[in-house]
Amino acid sequence: MTRFSFFALLQIVFFVDKKIALYYNKIIVWIGDKTFKAGEKMSNIRIFVSHRIDIDSETVDTPVYFPVRCGAVYDEEGNSEIQGDDTGDNISKLRMSFCEFTVQYWAWKNVDADYYGLCHYRRYLSFSDKHYKNTAFNMVRELRLTAHEKKKYHLDDTKKINSVVQKYDMIIPVVAKASEMSYNRAEVETLREMWESYNGVYFEQGIIDKMFSLIKELSPEYYNSACEYFSSEYHRAFNCYIMKKELFVRMCEFQFPIMNRIMEITDCKTYERAPGYIGEMLNGIFIHYMLTVENRSAKETQLVFFVNTKKIDSAKEYYRYRIHAVADKAVRSVADKIFPMYSPRREKVKKLLRLK
Repeated sequence: MTRFSFFALLQIVFFVDKKIALYYNKIIVWIGDKTFKAGEKMSNIRIFVSHRIDIDSETVDTPVYFPVRCGAVYDEEGNSEIQGDDTGDNISKLRMSFCEFTVQYWAWKNVDADYYGLCHYRRYLSFSDKHYKNTAFNMVRELRLTAHEKKKYHLDDTKKINSVVQKYDMIIPVVAKASEMSYNRAEVETLREMWESYNGVYFEQGIIDKMFSLIKELSPEYYNSACEYFSSEYHRAFNCYIMKKELFVRMCEFQFPIMNRIMEITDCKTYERAPGYIGEMLNGIFIHYMLTVENRSAKETQLVFFVNTKKIDSAKEYYRYRIHAVADKAVRSVADKIFPMYSPRREKVKKLLRLK
């Protein structure tokens, strides 16, 4: 085969692959319900995906995933086909303080389902049986979200998701080590120390004590679990989960009253997103309580982080991405051994590169 014909064939392959990526989601919606055999029960599962209003992100178009624009009340263009969190009973205007919790609140108040889930436009729970190498914050890293990645992590497999979810009370991410998530890589041992390293960065000094006081006042049944969880070495991060309706409702009833009070008694002008970080802490406390006090069943799965989720609009762009992905994986396989994650050596190199 000549050099010309080889590269021509390669371009055709990537072009066809891209066309499949463009039309795959439309096809899967049509066949989604038809992949179930007669007599099989499909639960009403809704995984709400919090999307930014300023980025046209790739979506997973199956009956399970429910994309929602976070803070849609601020969307001046308003021409997106994605549902906004500004209809019905909503707190869309609190998007800058509550972050993706405005989407969670909207789902709680406006949608009925058997199972409720939450993930982000750049973070999805994996449903693959294969375990992939983790990187930062115990997540799997991918450059883009395309049909290839949807298939790899079974995000497009409605039947499998339905089968897995129905077996458990909760689907939750694997824990991350608190010692690897502190601000400026400060040396910490417990989750509380990790969060306190962000004092004056994400929220004001003393906010954790205020949260504990509010738990004791408003939801005292969770107080001991909160103490246990914050004394542990692990963190359940990023507010990604799937839960039975009963648990989801209870979690919302636990989180939002405390988050609302935090807005009232702390400096949210300087630290606008403080309530959102408190919500993340409360999510971990609630899960810890369900696992250790009520002995609820749960499946831990990997969380996948997609660096870029902007839609790919051309075969050329998709071809470039696929080459980049292979090169990125090869470089990281070598660099991560020479410069281990979180090592002083790696941090020094990062600082040097930023100077250039």
